[in-house]
Amino acid sequence: MTASTLQEAIAGQACRHDATVTFGTSAKRECLTYPVFAEQIAAAAGGFAQQGVRPKDRVMLRISSSREGVLAFLGLMHLGAIPVSVKPRVPGAITGQYFSMVMRQQRVRHAFRITGHGLNELQLVLRPQATPEPAPADRDDLAFIQYTSGSTGMPRPIPLSHRAVLGNIEAIRTVAGMKPGHAGLIALPLHHDMGLIGVLTSLVQGIDLVVEDPGTFLRRPMAALRLVRDAEGVHSAFPDFMLRYLSARIGEAAEGQEAPDRQLFSAWRTVFCGAEPIRPQSVRTFLDAAGPLGFDSTALVFCYGLAEAALMATSHRYVDAGASFRADGPTTAACLGSTMPGLDLRIVDESGLDCAEAEVGSVQLRGATLFDGYDGGTDHRTTWFDTGDLGCLRSGRLYLSGRRGDRISVNGVNVFATDIEQVAATVPGVAECVVLPSGESFAVVVVPERARHIDTAQVATRVAADFGMAPERVIEVTHSAVTRTASGKPARTHMAAELEQGTLR
Repeated sequence: MTASTLQEAIAGQACRHDATVTFGTSAKRECLTYPVFAEQIAAAAGGFAQQGVRPKDRVMLRISSSREGVLAFLGLMHLGAIPVSVKPRVPGAITGQYFSMVMRQQRVRHAFRITGHGLNELQLVLRPQATPEPAPADRDDLAFIQYTSGSTGMPRPIPLSHRAVLGNIEAIRTVAGMKPGHAGLIALPLHHDMGLIGVLTSLVQGIDLVVEDPGTFLRRPMAALRLVRDAEGVHSAFPDFMLRYLSARIGEAAEGQEAPDRQLFSAWRTVFCGAEPIRPQSVRTFLDAAGPLGFDSTALVFCYGLAEAALMATSHRYVDAGASFRADGPTTAACLGSTMPGLDLRIVDESGLDCAEAEVGSVQLRGATLFDGYDGGTDHRTTWFDTGDLGCLRSGRLYLSGRRGDRISVNGVNVFATDIEQVAATVPGVAECVVLPSGESFAVVVVPERARHIDTAQVATRVAADFGMAPERVIEVTHSAVTRTASGKPARTHMAAELEQGTLR
């Protein structure tokens, strides 16, 4: 029988004695079989019930990549409560004010790993046999709420039903080809949709799951990669910056050992790549580094996703640079593919009319895996949701141009900040670039590579030559000067305010 809720679907995998869930760091890891982990989820639910949590209660929590963090989230759902996942920090906002806003919006009375604010502070206490069965619920009932990252303002709530999440998980399984004996490696923060849905997907599908602390993974990625080396198939998700980072770490590892492991990536079947613009150079360097270690380039899956769609909205399995990227003037756009089952996508102009082939307009979605509106009362199965992204369709495949708010107009000519960043990043010595509005033009903020200095005049010249417009200024800053959301994206709104106030250094 098909499960109606996430808690039923996960509990339904408790019979998989040969599948495991692994938590921890490279120094200390804990490995649990699915039956044991299922018992702990039920016991966590019992512990929360004894602390006063009831079905339908909304519980604010900061979910970590630890066993305790994941058990808290799953235990609350098992009980029938509604986890409200908040970010650990918000750019430019006082954390206490952010939490107070969430409390008011969600009428929260309980919290996990959040102190103060007059809330009932929950502890993870395992009470075996207290709540053995998952709470019954309807497929259209609310499963959990997660907040946006706040890159363009204060975070907003995204209420997701069991229907939406389970539907997206099934679509992900189909694209990835997941089956028993495979493994999922999650090294992204679980307060981000890619990390959280990645964990839930592995558990619902009953495959081995390795949840690696993101900080530990960045310090010692090779140790985590070796954990899944012998699986029948491996599935993971790496945004563009992680492709570049892993390329460098693989190179360092190769220099430090006599015989590289030629089979390290041979079992990898899927690496979902999204969350930020996908750059040809990042893909090229990653394939050059991972290819000799057994990585098949077709394991890369470019995707367009957003938390409002549970996670993944479109996907495209990599073919080669010519087929998976399209050059458009000085910039190159990744092919993000066609929509996932159960979703409709359209591109509309400012009048709301469908755009012609290859015409850039607003990206809108509707379908079974969409959220229920920021107000929790909008049925986006029938009502189109405007994503705030701009893009076009070519032969039914999506190519993104950028966020509507990231479009910069200079002397009546529009250009996207991400396009300028892509070009500026090709200047020698530039490790990262963030473009911000500045007066009647824009500023280019650049971060140098380690022990390098950037020729800012060369950056300005390159941008002017390719786009026919010069930046008002080019500012070299340290890596720490780039304010980021909890998901790691540059917080443009906050940085633009710092630039205007003269406090960006």
